[in-house]
Amino acid sequence: MKLKNKNLVICIMLVFTLFYNGSLVDGHTNINAEDYDLIIYTYESLLADPGFDYIGAFANYSGIPKEKIKLVLLEDANTIVTQASLEKENPVADVLIGIDNVLIHTAKDEGILQSYESPTLVNISSELVQNLDPEKYVLPYDYGIIALWYDRSRINTTSTPALEDLTLEGIIENDLDKKLVVEDPTLSSPGLGFLLWTIAVYGDPKINLNGLLDQDWRDWWRMTSDDLRIAPSWGAAFDIYYSESEDRPIMISYGTSPAYDVCHPQWGVGPGVEQPSKAIVTHEQGKNNAWLQIEGIGLVNNAPHEENAKKFIDWFLSTELQDQIPLNQWMYPANKNANVPECFLNAAINPDDVDILNDIISPTVMHDNLDMWKTDWETVIIEGTKKTDYTTFSFIILSLSFVSLAYIITKKKNR
Repeated sequence: MKLKNKNLVICIMLVFTLFYNGSLVDGHTNINAEDYDLIIYTYESLLADPGFDYIGAFANYSGIPKEKIKLVLLEDANTIVTQASLEKENPVADVLIGIDNVLIHTAKDEGILQSYESPTLVNISSELVQNLDPEKYVLPYDYGIIALWYDRSRINTTSTPALEDLTLEGIIENDLDKKLVVEDPTLSSPGLGFLLWTIAVYGDPKINLNGLLDQDWRDWWRMTSDDLRIAPSWGAAFDIYYSESEDRPIMISYGTSPAYDVCHPQWGVGPGVEQPSKAIVTHEQGKNNAWLQIEGIGLVNNAPHEENAKKFIDWFLSTELQDQIPLNQWMYPANKNANVPECFLNAAINPDDVDILNDIISPTVMHDNLDMWKTDWETVIIEGTKKTDYTTFSFIILSLSFVSLAYIITKKKNR
């Protein structure tokens, strides 16, 4: 495992974001709920590229003045859950956006959400609802598979035929771990999705989970730990992936990521042109295997503005908002009636065409073992490399957390 100093800045974003966007004081946002009619916690990149002003759009729809809607942007969904947990005895937020089908277990344990049967659920796939949270503490707004995303100008099926029918074992056999960037699963949702992917494929003898291959997921990480590049976030991974000098043309991302390269109004090559990148899954037992991520929106337990929060959730799941998901969020919209452009459909991997691994790990098994898996992953990675890498990593994060603020303000942040 190798960690470059330029990627540490992304980790420091959490420190900065908490103080700058959320104005944290002693672990709590310095926000008076009585000053607003609606308060929303979400992550920074939500609908951000090229960008849709969902707060302004909801203000126009609802009649609530935009200045009476407070949007608090936090680093990621983990931070959202942590912040709401700190405030659960005296809630500040009304709505939480970004809790996925893994983090929901933590959110429910913390008791920060209340179930809500939105009338817009009639337009949401029941399968998505069941796979996210059958109890409806969070409701699906987008979904997509975790995938291996590669730059076709630097690596392709001509230079590396193994990409055509890749397996996790094939990553090692073809030295592709030396080309791969993965995100830290203790910090990043796509990183965690990939960890669960490896667990579902190999299994876990510690808990008698067979997986597809009835082996031990830890062995894959032990064999790759010296050669993988592990980044603290999707954005940090993208910085490495995008840099040709780093020679890491493959990263853990989403099956929808190639659509960005084709369909983005500023950066995309446009339809009819050979797409610059491609996303792939792995093919153990002749299947197309990948982990499905579903993101949800939830009503805070004892929300200060409950009726406005419900109105916002209903609107967020309507086609007015859901039509914006593909080309601003770069995921599939949960609403079955939302418009998904042809350009997006042609470039992205449709989850319906993939063998979803999620069913191998039941919600109960996930709930009972997730913390253990994260701890074991850290142990395996630290054993496979120099322990000082992580010690130094933590020290630099603390040291740079204040001197790097000017840089962070202008730094583009990604999922």
